[in-house]
This record gives sequence, structure tokens and C-alpha cells, in this order.
Amino acid sequence: MRIRVQVSPRDPDTLTFLLEAPVQPGAGVARFDGREAGAPLAEALFAVPGVRHLEVAGVAIHVRKTAEARWDDMKAPIAAAIRAALASRQAPLGDVATPDTADPAVDARMLAAVRALLEACINPSIASHGGRISAERVTEGTVYLRMSGGCQGCAASQLTLRGGVERTLRSALPELRAIVDVTDHDAGSTPFYGRDPGVLSVLNSPLAGAARGEALTLSDRVRRHLESLPSSAGTASYGAIARALGLWMPGSVRRVTRALEDTMRQDAHKGRPFIAARAVSRAAEGLPGKGFFDLARDLGRGPFPGEDERAFHDREIARLAQTRDSETASGTGQREGRETFPESGPA
Repeated sequence: MRIRVQVSPRDPDTLTFLLEAPVQPGAGVARFDGREAGAPLAEALFAVPGVRHLEVAGVAIHVRKTAEARWDDMKAPIAAAIRAALASRQAPLGDVATPDTADPAVDARMLAAVRALLEACINPSIASHGGRISAERVTEGTVYLRMSGGCQGCAASQLTLRGGVERTLRSALPELRAIVDVTDHDAGSTPFYGRDPGVLSVLNSPLAGAARGEALTLSDRVRRHLESLPSSAGTASYGAIARALGLWMPGSVRRVTRALEDTMRQDAHKGRPFIAARAVSRAAEGLPGKGFFDLARDLGRGPFPGEDERAFHDREIARLAQTRDSETASGTGQREGRETFPESGPA
């Protein structure tokens, strides 16, 4: 019997053990705080030192431990206890489990809402990295998600799921009880890491922003993304850039702004227009944040005397467009300095 383990982003004392089939078909959510008689699974799990609370719903077994217990000591015994309980001829949850009386209409409405959020707010960004997330079902407020494409087997998949997807879903659907990832990540076409002889191991994942054998800095990835923007788009907000690069965790916008500053130093050294001019703040009426203009002045490239910040920004945007037009006309598709960042698929 295969059992997968998922951490809880909100409670380090809780782990979810995922099976490939429901623990007890037809049962609803079962909760245990001790060795309830007639529930073989509860009896087996509470025999493991450190187990404090147990909740079972469908294929998911949520185990909460005591604060002083260590998961490293408990995971293997818990998995063995689950296998032993499910191998017995008795109903694992016995008569303690309540029948599944969830209102199908409520779950159906939540499933429709989750799918709409995925399509409108999440999958457009993930699709740019070759991935997709779909909602398979909702059971008593628990949504079961499956990741595919570049997300399946990706080392950054749980950061994306817990850092951005879960936050988005919970902010829109506060009644959502839990999110369970049912993806078989070990079966992904590019699971976790790729190694080439003599090459430093890098994340082999579009979401991680690195192609096989090529380690890109965040400033490299930010530059690529801004250079890929169509002329009609022109600019992008800091948050949109972070999401496009698969950065969902708190502090991601700060990381992007630091990377933008790195590109400004590179561009000033090469005498190029600032690609960072395409990154703007939603709070600045279509202009970059104050740090952009401060650094431009420090680099000797800031607004001319008598030129305000908007005029300077418009001038940099015009220079970027002019550079792109000249590259297109010459057929090079690259300007001096860009060859440092060879193309290798989506960043």
C-alpha cells in the first residue's frame, strides 16, 4: 500500500497521510481523540507515542502530534499502523464514523468556485511555465487538487501550492476547510532534480526558472520576463512579475525589486536603457517605485535637470522600444549583453 505524506502549512504539528483509496467508503469525516473501541485505525494510531488527535476524510488521514514529539520518530510507525489497520477485515473506522451526509450541493458550489478561481487567477500564470492545477472534487469543504505538466514532479510545486494557490483560495473562500494535493509527483516527467556530468545540479523545472544544466539568477529571470513582454503590454506590476516567475511566498515582491536593481546596475554598466523601467508600482500611477529613481540618480542616469520622474520614465520606455525595433530590423534579436543569458525555454 502506497502512502504519501504532506505537511500542513498552518500547523507544524499536523501531517496528512494520503492513501490511494478512501479509508472507509461511504463514511463521512471521522475525528478521534483516543482509542475509540471498534475503530481499528484509531486504536492502531493512538498506540504510536506522540499521536494526539486523528481526523479521517476520504483518502486523507490527518494526524496531530504532541508538541514535544518528533515527526522523524513517528512517520514510519504511523505508516505501519495504517497498513496494519487497513489490512484487517474490520471497518477501519468502525461504527464511530458518521455516514457521509454532506450536502452535495454545497460541495458542488465550492468546487465550481475553486475551478473558476484556478482558471481566472492561478492557471494563467502557471501555464506560462508549462504547468496546470485542476480541482478534482470537494468533500465536506476539503478540496482535492491535482498538478500536471511542469508542476508534476517539480521541486517548487509545494511552495507554489502552499505559498500562493492556498492563500488565493482561502482569501476568496474562507469556508474552505483543507487543501489536499493528490498529485503523484514521483511520476512527473522531470521529477525534482536533474544532473548532468560536470554541471552543478540545478532545479530541473520551469517553475523554478532554470533549464537543465543552466542556473539562472533571479535578475536573469526578471530580465527575460520583461524582455518577453509584448510592446502593447509595455509594463507590468511588481506583483504580476513575481507571479509570472512562480514566486508566491511572502517577501516575493521584495525579492523582485532587488533583482530589478541588479538589472539596473548591469544596464548602466553596458550603457543600455533600463529594462527595469517596465516594472511599475500600482500605487505610483503607472510609474516604478521610488527606489527605481533613487538608484537611477546614484548611477548617474537619473532625470536630467528640470526633468520630472514621469518624463524620465517615458524616455526610458521609448529607448527600450527603439532598441527592440533596431534589433528587429537588424534581425539579431539580441542586443549587446543579452548573450550572457542564452534562451532555453520559459523562465
